[in-house]
Amino acid sequence: NEEDTREAQPQQSEEGTNNAQYISIVTSLDQKLGCTHDGHPKVLLLFDGLCRLCQVFCSFAIERDPCKKILFAPLQSNLGQEILQNFSFPKDLDSMVLYSNGQAYIKSDAALMALGFLDSWWSAFSYLNWVPRGLRDFGYETVAKNRYGFFGHATVDDASDQSLAARLLDTWTPSEEDRQRCCKS
Repeated sequence: NEEDTREAQPQQSEEGTNNAQYISIVTSLDQKLGCTHDGHPKVLLLFDGLCRLCQVFCSFAIERDPCKKILFAPLQSNLGQEILQNFSFPKDLDSMVLYSNGQAYIKSDAALMALGFLDSWWSAFSYLNWVPRGLRDFGYETVAKNRYGFFGHATVDDASDQSLAARLLDTWTPSEEDRQRCCKS
């Protein structure tokens, strides 16, 4: 199952890894992301652009990331869809995606890695990666399947917190005609 791929590199051609394509994709993403003031590469967190819980998580991260190490984009945005395609994830992937150093991570791996970039005691939760992935992902998927029921739908435009809008690398505005780009939940 493609969605179960935990750590992905850009697509491979039929002849094997296309190094030129990989370098092009990674170079382009890294240029878009840039570096922090102290020279460390920034990371990108893709989130469901209709999910209020996802936006709350992004705002939570922003409050604890004064060095602006994490940038954001909706999964449904052009950039989000490009990353999903280039890393061989389904276009309706129902998971956050964390891009860092040429790799893309999903589900609990992405969430724990995102926490690890925070400048607070919350970063200690990133060490929960020792918990078996199946157990971590069961919890992640349980929350993901119920997030709309518990927290409802919202777009970034609906959010009163403008700090997320300021950290978006790309945007997406849902339309009635664009349902194919919505996540599965």
